[in-house]
Amino acid sequence: MATDWCVILLEPAEIAAGELEKIRADVARFFLLHDPGSSSAVFTRRAKLGHCEVYFSPGSAAYTEFIFERHTVERSRQPALLGTTLLVGYPAAVSCLLGKAPNVQSFPEIKRRSLASQKAAAPAAFLRLKTVG
Repeated sequence: MATDWCVILLEPAEIAAGELEKIRADVARFFLLHDPGSSSAVFTRRAKLGHCEVYFSPGSAAYTEFIFERHTVERSRQPALLGTTLLVGYPAAVSCLLGKAPNVQSFPEIKRRSLASQKAAAPAAFLRLKTVG
């Protein structure tokens, strides 16, 4: 497996100081503003001695630079599925842990497709049958 994931190891003191929450808030803010898609996600995993590992999926490279400036980052393999929690991202991002391509599009893509199908169906809704006779 390739080591295209990034991981930050947070100390118990950093967790207590709210660093994990800062990371979550920064990434969530980026998601709300830019919608990077379902391949971008951040996961957490408990480590020994009260530490926390924060994993960034390969698709998250576009928005992690400002977070990596504050922390020591290492390249890593994807975390094991068991014991890993999705911190920020779409539920479809869990497929990144399985090595599969996600089948779910981002919310704006789903919305666009839904609106297009509604517009196509709208003219048919106004048709009424005339009674003969």
